[in-house]
Amino acid sequence: MEAAPTPRMESRATWEEAKLLGGFTIAALVSTSADRELQRIMQKDWVQQSSAFRHAANVFNPYGSPGVLVGSAALFTVGWVGGRADVARLGLRAGETIMLSGIVTGGIKGIAGRTRPYASPGKPGDFRLMGGTHDEARQSFPSGHTTAAFALAAALDQELRVSHPDAARWAGPALYVAATMTGLARMYTNNHWASDVVMGAGIGVVSGLVVARFHADRPAHWIDRRLLPHDRR
Repeated sequence: MEAAPTPRMESRATWEEAKLLGGFTIAALVSTSADRELQRIMQKDWVQQSSAFRHAANVFNPYGSPGVLVGSAALFTVGWVGGRADVARLGLRAGETIMLSGIVTGGIKGIAGRTRPYASPGKPGDFRLMGGTHDEARQSFPSGHTTAAFALAAALDQELRVSHPDAARWAGPALYVAATMTGLARMYTNNHWASDVVMGAGIGVVSGLVVARFHADRPAHWIDRRLLPHDRR
């Protein structure tokens, strides 16, 4: 009897996702030329003294961390307690994506060792190899808050397109707007350069696509079998 062919294992990341991340990387490199000027604009007196900008920063800075983690945990908990696998899956996918993107961003931060704007005003090119492993002020590139916010947006957008397409039409854009505001808030508080934000956005978005593809190729993966509740609707 002829042996059955071994099923082909799909790649966790496709060339499309690799090209998208490459595009964000190029955009981050290009935006470094504007880092100094954008920092100067963000730190102008009229910008810093604006109550609207200040209130927005007070909302979206904590949204990036710990807000997205709390939100994903809340979705998972509500879904589990209510026996709603579709809701729990939203929180689970968001958590997986935030974790994956956080590992990537954390690794790059440590290696790149870029100085934050508040520690090196007007000097966006201040990098030190491995400097970010022991100095928080050298963990500017990429923006972790922005990464997490875009990871949440991408994860929920991808999952909602499958489970709740009507909700995805408005929720997806709203989530990406919130993620963008998080990046701007990080620049407003002088914690990140514009290129940090662009790279963080790219890592978050691509992480969401990778996680969504991973589970689409493995619909009965042990993560879902063990962690998702039986739907009691």
